[in-house]
Amino acid sequence: MGCRSGVRIGIGLPDDALSATRSALRAMGCGVELVKFEEPVGLVRALEQSDVDAAVRGTMGSAEAVEALIHSFDIQGVMRTAVLATAQDRPFLLAPVGIDEGRTPDDRLGLVRATIDYMGYAGWRPSIAVLSKGRPDDAHRGEDIRRSLEEGEEIAGILRSEGLDAQHYSILVERAVLERDFLVAPDGVSGNLMFRSMHFVGGGRAYGAPVVNIPEVFVDTSRAKRDFVEPVLLAAGLSAVRDGAGPLR
Repeated sequence: MGCRSGVRIGIGLPDDALSATRSALRAMGCGVELVKFEEPVGLVRALEQSDVDAAVRGTMGSAEAVEALIHSFDIQGVMRTAVLATAQDRPFLLAPVGIDEGRTPDDRLGLVRATIDYMGYAGWRPSIAVLSKGRPDDAHRGEDIRRSLEEGEEIAGILRSEGLDAQHYSILVERAVLERDFLVAPDGVSGNLMFRSMHFVGGGRAYGAPVVNIPEVFVDTSRAKRDFVEPVLLAAGLSAVRDGAGPLR
């Protein structure tokens, strides 16, 4: 859907990476138009004013992009959910992935709810795995581990009471990623480490992390990525879905 959407995507990339991304899109037969921006403020303003249909951070600094989003969309902070796939090509969501996100159970609950609403535009209601810092019988091994286990049980229980398919998987990420669509890390630092381990070390694919608490499509990316075709196509597909083109398949 992203490839055939014909939308206009704003992106922050140096000239060499921009040319490579454009060439790759043309080779794939994609009609997505890319518009380069030098500064996060300009990119976010263009998104807010509908000068572009969606935006991708590219290699812009994360802190500057977050500040621009907070100011333009009048939010307390950004909520990002990464779209990934394992090395065996099983897709899944992961959050929180920002090191300053998801510090409290309420923060993580808010992030899950926002993600479920956001993905509802794509006709998708993902199953949820809540993770924590140990197995249930590890509770005696440290206060932080005990607290994390209790929070995992609490979050999963609240989500189930709201009609969502949620289960506490404790520390068993290897099971969760095979059985569930949406992995909820114990905090943003853990989520960021999981993302980097799966993508940069484990050979999994990273499509980008949509900001799920703004009305427009903004896909965050890691500056360490080697190409940005997948985030661009993710942004294009999400933009098409949110404009009523139909559910993602």
